[in-house]
Amino acid sequence: MKLKILIYIVLPLLLSIVNAKEYDSSLTISTNEINVNQCGIATYDLTLKNTGEKEDTFYVLVEGIPEGWYSISHESINLKPNESKNVYLFITANCFEEPKNYTGKISFLGNSESKANFKMNVFADHKLEIIIPENISSCICEDSSFIVEIHNTGKYDEDVKISVVGGNLKQNQIKIKSGEKAQIEVKLDKSCDIKPGKYNIEIIAESTNSYAKTRRIVPISRESCYNSEISYPKEIRSCLNEEVKFNIALKNNGIKEDDFTLTIDALNISETTRVKPNEIKIFNLNFSSNEEGIIDIGFVIISKTKQEKGSLRFLVEKCYGVDLQPETNNIQIQLGNGKLLKAKIVNTGTKEDSYKISSNINWVSIRPQNITLKGLGSDEIFIYYSPEYGMKGKFDTQIKAESLHSIDIENITINVYETSSIEPLPVEQTQNITQTTIEVETNQTNIQGLLKNKTIIAVTTGVLLTLIVFGLIYLFVMRE
Repeated sequence: MKLKILIYIVLPLLLSIVNAKEYDSSLTISTNEINVNQCGIATYDLTLKNTGEKEDTFYVLVEGIPEGWYSISHESINLKPNESKNVYLFITANCFEEPKNYTGKISFLGNSESKANFKMNVFADHKLEIIIPENISSCICEDSSFIVEIHNTGKYDEDVKISVVGGNLKQNQIKIKSGEKAQIEVKLDKSCDIKPGKYNIEIIAESTNSYAKTRRIVPISRESCYNSEISYPKEIRSCLNEEVKFNIALKNNGIKEDDFTLTIDALNISETTRVKPNEIKIFNLNFSSNEEGIIDIGFVIISKTKQEKGSLRFLVEKCYGVDLQPETNNIQIQLGNGKLLKAKIVNTGTKEDSYKISSNINWVSIRPQNITLKGLGSDEIFIYYSPEYGMKGKFDTQIKAESLHSIDIENITINVYETSSIEPLPVEQTQNITQTTIEVETNQTNIQGLLKNKTIIAVTTGVLLTLIVFGLIYLFVMRE
């Protein structure tokens, strides 16, 4: 081949030097256009004549036809003056290339140059075509399929084997008669891990009984048909034994309607709903707990193509509570007298609350009767008991602090006694009474001592005044 190219370049230079009459040639071709089927043979008959005055050697160059498709009867020809010779060009129309029309050129290069153009029109007796639909789209993470047609445009029946790169087939072998079409379903995988965009698959159809073969690249638009996003509070504060409302919002970001199922096992919740594209669904939910502390609860939302998990954290605190703390739960009252009992009220919750203080008896006065305390705050209340006339004995009474959210009741035992008959008291009350008696006796002793001291001072003062008077009288009398 390199030698031919060199001849093609060098010989024109030589021809420009040599007298044209000494070196000349002519070339004729019997038929310059041939129709041929795939795998068929196109034969061109050529006659080369040396019309010059001198003997010449000619080399053959073929252009326009793929190398390897053709053969030439003579690579070179030596011709005497006025001598001619037949040369034959044989071309095989490739069996596996798409049929088309070829334009070629054959040249005989010596001290002179002769050339001729020719055409080869390739047709197919065995031919297959793949017909695909326009604008094929598929949803990511969803099984889908589309239909292609295999068309036998050749003259003979074909046993066709079909293969797909990037997809699957329900049927990969089919017999198609001449001029008929067959439909083939191409299945696409879910492919949940790919991104939206354009993807290509390749479909190949080839006959097992002929050279017929074709292939087609099919662009597939993979779209995010099913997608969603959820939003929910990460932390929720709630009160002990009190129901708190919260919600989980779900938005369908896909282009297709989808079913979503919310499951919260810890709360025994399972709710399914259908959501349209771009629609937002609100799951309204309730939670309550009889235990304080941090409670983490997981949930899951399952749709047609995905599963999304989340976690809710509930901060459960004691928001409301009350504690009454009286100085004592047992008091003694002498008949005809009253008794004041002090108590402390504590808001044991974390939120402000208002309480009403009351008793189950009517011979009591309570102040304040209504009180509001901030979270963990406290204050004093005063309960004054005054038994009615004729009442004596032991009475079991109650003090109650109550709000809309909490209550505390304290039992107060009251012993109403007369002077002559005092029932035995509990050890604690006995100690209190003994201490009180000692204090009273001590006070009486102090008072008596104080009175005695005042008497001595008065007597002493009188004696001194008397002496002074007598002294003054004596002074005035002696002077006279």
